[in-house]
Amino acid sequence: MSENNLTRRGFVTGAAAVAGLAGLAAVAPGLAGADPKTGDRHTDAEIQAAEVGALAMMTFQKIDGTPVYYWRSNRGNTTARNWQATDAFYNALVAWIRDLRSLSSSYGSISYIVSAGFYVDKAGQHGAGTAMDLDHVRWSGGNTISPLDQAHASGTASVRKRYLATEAVCRRRFRYVLDGWYNSDHADHIHSDFGGMPVRAATDSESDTKFVQAVCNNFRAAGLTIDGIWGPKTTTAFNGLKSALGVTGDPHSSASVWQGMLSKIATKGFANQNI
Repeated sequence: MSENNLTRRGFVTGAAAVAGLAGLAAVAPGLAGADPKTGDRHTDAEIQAAEVGALAMMTFQKIDGTPVYYWRSNRGNTTARNWQATDAFYNALVAWIRDLRSLSSSYGSISYIVSAGFYVDKAGQHGAGTAMDLDHVRWSGGNTISPLDQAHASGTASVRKRYLATEAVCRRRFRYVLDGWYNSDHADHIHSDFGGMPVRAATDSESDTKFVQAVCNNFRAAGLTIDGIWGPKTTTAFNGLKSALGVTGDPHSSASVWQGMLSKIATKGFANQNI
């Protein structure tokens, strides 16, 4: 292992991973047609199998110095674990965790994160080495957020805001982000992947719409039905959110405007402030 706990693998893999790597650029626009709904509940055996099945993947135990643990078979385990992803996706993970550190700096440094998987030997974005399932984050100041414990459904408003803040940071770097409001399969983790880059607030995306509806409800008491349908009420609530955050430009068409809006949502969420 090098100082950053990175090695490279050159093993033969299945067609799914090869197809997923084709045309992958820095933000992976070549994966625009990927299906974000592929099941991503990964077993310990699947992840171990991935360690001997990755082509042109990099292996890591930390993301930019932050340890990444696995709790699905042993909660609380802090044993170092090998994970795999493409170079481009790992670079996006580094950008993501740096965003998370910056936007949640009042919590202290990030002690560790817990994941349910990155590259896994199955079809879809995980099989391409371009996906992450986030289970838990712990900060040095003692704060945590635990999608593994269904934090999106917490009875405590500050926890729900922190969950949405963490999700907003994921959405800054990853196009498809599936959360606990998206469906029951994602009730215990936040899935993030490269499909359909660049990032934007798409009104025809069920995932994006449910996130916007949840943000408007939890930060502005909008009273929206979280149904993934971008109708007139969601439009009105979103425009109110955008105005309250002082966002100019179009987050539906501009990645930079949407990323800036997500940063403002995250800042409010980590501070447990309404908008």
